[in-house]
Amino acid sequence: MVRSPQRSGGAERAAPSRGAALALALLVTPASVVGQPWWEMLGISRTVPVPAWSYAGETGPERWAELAPEFAPCRGERQSPVDLRDARLLTYSPLQFRYRSSTLSLVNDGRSLRALYRSGSYLSVGGRDYQLEEFHFHIPGEHRINGAGADMELQLVHRDPQGQVAIVAVPMKAGRRMNTTLSRIWDHMPAAGGTSYYDRQSGINPLFLLPTNRSYFSYPGSLTEPPCTEGVEWFVLTEPVEVDESYLHRLRQVIGHNARPIQPLKGRPIIAVMR
Repeated sequence: MVRSPQRSGGAERAAPSRGAALALALLVTPASVVGQPWWEMLGISRTVPVPAWSYAGETGPERWAELAPEFAPCRGERQSPVDLRDARLLTYSPLQFRYRSSTLSLVNDGRSLRALYRSGSYLSVGGRDYQLEEFHFHIPGEHRINGAGADMELQLVHRDPQGQVAIVAVPMKAGRRMNTTLSRIWDHMPAAGGTSYYDRQSGINPLFLLPTNRSYFSYPGSLTEPPCTEGVEWFVLTEPVEVDESYLHRLRQVIGHNARPIQPLKGRPIIAVMR
């Protein structure tokens, strides 16, 4: 279970997973921390074991659609990530980030580092409000812009009251710039898959992980991991955020490579909204 920190100011980590059922139990987070459990957000029932999948080998991306019936969308027509090029330029319509600070609640699910978010923070775009549910990291970055990929990618997952998912992708490049928010997350990163960290005394706000320039590409796509559900609205920021290379090194150590290969665009429109 997610544990509260000890009174000494440190925090206990959950015990390592002993199988799929225990791993799922470790990933349960109180409703006060996040509006919806991650397995429901990905369309997976908590009552059945989650099929094994990975980023390489027999359970890698090329085989995802074959691993379980619920993973069939992974062979769909509108899959993500994509290479963003030949975009149609539109009049600027800003992404408005109305994020509040939230309790530090981290999960290492064995494939990514996730920060679960309490209700009350929103992305507003085109007259619609999407509530932030969680954010996580991919290394290297999953999307490309004119063939160029980022060293790491932050993905902020939102949902509106009708269930529409909107994900904001923030490219990150290796450099020397330290980031207080990333440092706080990295300092408490659960090191083993199926473990978590929760500290009600610490807060984070992903506003401090965003670039100054909020220009973006937009396109219709999917989740980039099983079950690869389509109908996701993607907003990929154009300006990368520089972060110290030590952050990338640490994530590689703990998570390893967790980027899905580029998927065919298949005629989908790409919109560029430049500030």
